Amino acid sequence: MKWQMKIMSTFSKKDIKIEYMRGQGPGGQHKNKTDSMCRITHIPTGISACADCRSQHQSRKKAMAELKDKLHRIAQSRQAKAKKARRDDAIHNTKRIRTYDFKKGTVTDHRTKKTASLKEVMGKGRIDLLQ
Repeated sequence: MKWQMKIMSTFSKKDIKIEYMRGQGPGGQHKNKTDSMCRITHIPTGISACADCRSQHQSRKKAMAELKDKLHRIAQSRQAKAKKARRDDAIHNTKRIRTYDFKKGTVTDHRTKKTASLKEVMGKGRIDLLQ
């Protein structure tokens, strides 16, 4: 069985380790007798998520959702870092910086590939529109 995440992160059942244990905290006799707490560990990354609900099924479902969320956030941060590295590389390896087109009234920044109004950039000093 495969669980798929939204951003290019998939993991199979053999990539996770599921452990059940007794939960902690208030709950009385039921809590002391049942192994309802669930910890799921993603073996390749070592990331784990825990949940302590009344039943194993609820705990497993909640821990799985938390693990998927953690892996999703890690995948997003990796993509953001890669995008930033490509952008920084493009900014530092260009010869032209900006083109001012007075007929059209626009300014184009060739490093970031953004275009803004000449009035906004020159008149009001809004250089941040090109970054």
